[in-house]
Amino acid sequence: MRLVDSCVICDGHTIPEHRRNCAFTTINRLHDGTILVSGRWGSARDSVDGHACIWATADNGRTWRLRYDGFGKGSWDGTPGEVKGLTSTELAPGKLTATALWVDRSDPDLPFIHPETQGLLPMRIMHVDSEDGGFTWSPPRRMETTPHLAASACSHAIIRLPDSVLAQPYEQWKEYEDPSPGRPAARLRFSRDGGRTWPEFVTVACHPDDALAYWDQRLAIHPGDGRLVATFWTHDFNAGVDIDIHIAFGSPDGRSWTIPHGTDLPGQHCQPLSLGGDRLLVAYPRRRDPPGIVLSISEDFGAHWERRRDLLVYDSTVGTESGASGGRTQSELWGDMERWRFGHPRMVRLSDDEVFVVYYAGDDAVKTARWARVSV
Repeated sequence: MRLVDSCVICDGHTIPEHRRNCAFTTINRLHDGTILVSGRWGSARDSVDGHACIWATADNGRTWRLRYDGFGKGSWDGTPGEVKGLTSTELAPGKLTATALWVDRSDPDLPFIHPETQGLLPMRIMHVDSEDGGFTWSPPRRMETTPHLAASACSHAIIRLPDSVLAQPYEQWKEYEDPSPGRPAARLRFSRDGGRTWPEFVTVACHPDDALAYWDQRLAIHPGDGRLVATFWTHDFNAGVDIDIHIAFGSPDGRSWTIPHGTDLPGQHCQPLSLGGDRLLVAYPRRRDPPGIVLSISEDFGAHWERRRDLLVYDSTVGTESGASGGRTQSELWGDMERWRFGHPRMVRLSDDEVFVVYYAGDDAVKTARWARVSV
C-alpha cells in the first residue's frame, strides 16, 4: 500500500473557536462521486456547543465546501442538546438518511460522563432525511432501543440487507446516575418499513461475564456472498487495558454471529472496508509504537492479516498517547479519551486500487478533520 496524497479538510487554527475541536469523523461517497465528511465539532472534546457539520468535495479532496452547519441547531422538542455528527447513507440518488447521537445538554455544567458512576448523559439515537444531498435535513426521528438504555449508534450509518431490510448498529452502556457496573453490548436493530420503526434486534457481541467490552462495532459486507463482518475496539476491564481488535462474522441477514476473537491488530475503533472478493481493509488508531492511523489488509476476509503490508497513514510524532502505556481505571480511561489527539478513521472506495480515508488529528488545543488517498 502507498500513501498518494493527504491534507486537512479545514484548518482548525483559522476558524471560529466553536469549531476548534473535531472528533467522530464519518464519510459517505454519493452516486455522483461527491464525498461527504461529517463529524462533531466544538470548542472542546466535551462541550455544550458540540454540533454536526458536513463538508463536501467533488474532486477527491482537492477542494472542500461546507455543505451543512449544525451550530446552534441542537435543541430537540425545546431541550438544549448537542448532535455528534451525521453519518449518512444514500438510500436513493440524492436522498440521504443520516444517523446521529443526540445528547441532552439542558444542564450545561454536567460532563458527558459522570465522574463517579461513569454513566452517560441522557441521549437518543436519531435519524434525519435530506432530499438535496445533505444541504438541509428533516426534523429528527427517535429510534426505539427498548430495552437497551444509554444506547449509542457508534457513528455508524444504516446498512442495507437483503429483502429491503435496513439495519442500524448500536451499543449500550448505562445511564448517568446508575451506580451498578456497566454491561456493554453491541446490537443490531432492524427495520422493514424504510426506517420508520425498528422493532427487532439481535446481539452482535456481548461477553458473558462482562469482562470484555466490544466497543464501537463497525461493519462491512462481503460483495459476493453477503456475509457480514464486524470489528470491535476491545477493552479488558480486569486488566484495565485495551487488547487487540476483535472480529466477528455474521450471516447475510444479520441474525446470527460468531463469538468475537482476536486479530492481533493493536488498535481501537476499527473500520473494515471490502475491496472486492475476499480482500478486506481496515483502518484504526494505534496509540503507541509509534502512535498514528494505520491500515492493515487481509486477503481472506479477516481470517489472517498481512502485517508486513501495514501502512502508517498518519504519524502523530508526539509520542505515546495518554494512558496507552499501562493499566487504567475506568474513570482514568474516560479522561484519556478526552485527551487523545487523533482517531476515528473511516474509508470509502474510489476505484479498484484507491481508497479515501478520513480521520481527525491535531494537538492538545486544536483537532482538525483530515483526509488521505491511498493506493492499495
